[in-house]
Amino acid sequence: MYNRSLGGNLKKTILIIILLSAVCFAQCFSGPIGTRVGIKGGINYGTYNPNDNLGQMTGTGVHVGLGMGTDIFSLISLDMAAQFRTTRYSRQEALARRTYLYNNLYFPVMLSLKAGMLPLISPYLGAGIGINVQFDGKQQLESNNVVVETPIGGATHAFFIIGLGVEFKLIKFRISPEFTANIKPTSDDQPEKYTDYHLSVGLYYTP
Repeated sequence: MYNRSLGGNLKKTILIIILLSAVCFAQCFSGPIGTRVGIKGGINYGTYNPNDNLGQMTGTGVHVGLGMGTDIFSLISLDMAAQFRTTRYSRQEALARRTYLYNNLYFPVMLSLKAGMLPLISPYLGAGIGINVQFDGKQQLESNNVVVETPIGGATHAFFIIGLGVEFKLIKFRISPEFTANIKPTSDDQPEKYTDYHLSVGLYYTP
């Protein structure tokens, strides 16, 4: 025989579970979303293998630009920036020292897992993609203290990014030292290999 008291309690329990679930989902979807905007700059060290069996080229440059980010539930961070950067790749060859110099526009986008619930310092680990627009550059050949320069064409490359950093929280400001490795995938059509390492510091304002 059906127990009406038991059936009533079961209905109440199911209703309570549904209401609690709805409250939890509503809380999640209305959870805090933090934003920030600021500047980001630093130095970069690049390696370039032109696939000509003459060895790898290396060099340093700088980068600076505007950045913005969004934190979701204090756990997921989406950051993007538009940066002007210089790159330099150089090596010693048999008759001269060869150097390639470029000015670039770089657009990195990185998705990170962040320990944003910590009160003062939040470390994070992320991955993303970057588009590098390499403007026309110049090639330098230096031999016996004589430098000959010739113009060279630019190119556009896609990079895979992995990085880590830490965010320091100062009331309405955030300071974020960050290290990223920017790796250009190779292919049969583009066997040249670029890997750039960025050491950056971001200064952001959080409304």
